[in-house]
Amino acid sequence: MRICITRSSRNAYSETFIRDQIAVFSNWAEVYTIHSGRLPEKKEDGTLLNSKLFWGLHKALKLVLGRNNCFGNYGVKKYLKDNKIEVVLANYGMPGAHMTPVCKALNIPLLVIFHGHDATDKKLLYEYRNKYKEMFAYATYTIAVSEEMKKRLIAAGAIPEKIKLIPYGVDVDKFKPNVNNVNKNTFLAVGRFTEKKGPLYTIRAFYKALQKFPNAKLVMVGGKNGMYDECEKLVQELNIVNAVDFTGIKNSDEIANLMANSLAFVQHSITASNGDMEGTPLGILEASASGLPVVSTLHGGIKEAVIHGKTGFLVEERDENTMADFMIQLLENPTMAKKMGINGRNHIVENHYQEKQIKKIYELAEKAICN
Repeated sequence: MRICITRSSRNAYSETFIRDQIAVFSNWAEVYTIHSGRLPEKKEDGTLLNSKLFWGLHKALKLVLGRNNCFGNYGVKKYLKDNKIEVVLANYGMPGAHMTPVCKALNIPLLVIFHGHDATDKKLLYEYRNKYKEMFAYATYTIAVSEEMKKRLIAAGAIPEKIKLIPYGVDVDKFKPNVNNVNKNTFLAVGRFTEKKGPLYTIRAFYKALQKFPNAKLVMVGGKNGMYDECEKLVQELNIVNAVDFTGIKNSDEIANLMANSLAFVQHSITASNGDMEGTPLGILEASASGLPVVSTLHGGIKEAVIHGKTGFLVEERDENTMADFMIQLLENPTMAKKMGINGRNHIVENHYQEKQIKKIYELAEKAICN
């Protein structure tokens, strides 16, 4: 199989799931990747898909006519033809929409996998409403990572018979329990400081737990942008600077190490004001694979990833008081926390084994070529 996989950015630290997808696909297929922009602009090595002449025309016409011009497609079409691509896998709905006319013109099957905001952001859904309809009609398969996302895609016009539910997979050899982990007081949060991740709710819930367990710690991993300043200000206002550690960005190996040496994972995901929702947060899956109980919310794919009372606890969105209560339960009973973590690990191995999940996408690509 000669497959072209698109991604919005080549080195986005938050998109390890796409890097893993490409790496695993390479075990079975000849993989070509293009990236940068909703309509991919670059080859894997960073060189432009279009010549400088076509690139200039594309940019000029984009300013005058908006997104509807043919020059941006020229380089992508040539790349697919030159490399005899048999099928395209587009990560995110927007690149999928822009790849639709390209694939249609070349009669190449298209698979589109949605990840979160591309299926829920109100402004984006309105902007892409017509492009999405064309894409849903042409794409052989549309892939959702959670049941909630599947419902959202159908509401946006996706054809139910073409939608396939394939949750993310986790590298269970990298993210695994540490038998020597004796940490009984550290909560770990990993993710960008965005509204839908609910970091302010997590901090306030931790503050309430801290009143009963003054030695508790909260480690928050993520780039220092977005809502980071608000989070730092809240920590200062609550006078808990010594209890909260903002680590900045960490790579996957460093995150795996943090997970192997924490009590539990916390993330208070919410529906953002613009409608943006999680797909299934990879950090939660990785934490469960690492043997950590998870305290999170009844939101998006989290409802399927975490089994309430067995692998962690789930609260209603914005209910920081109940979140704090569950954090206190884990601090009070580390033996229960460890048992939940073991249950979580078993759940991930059974339902989110990385190679198995990515193989499902590979098999859809094979079917698309044969159709």
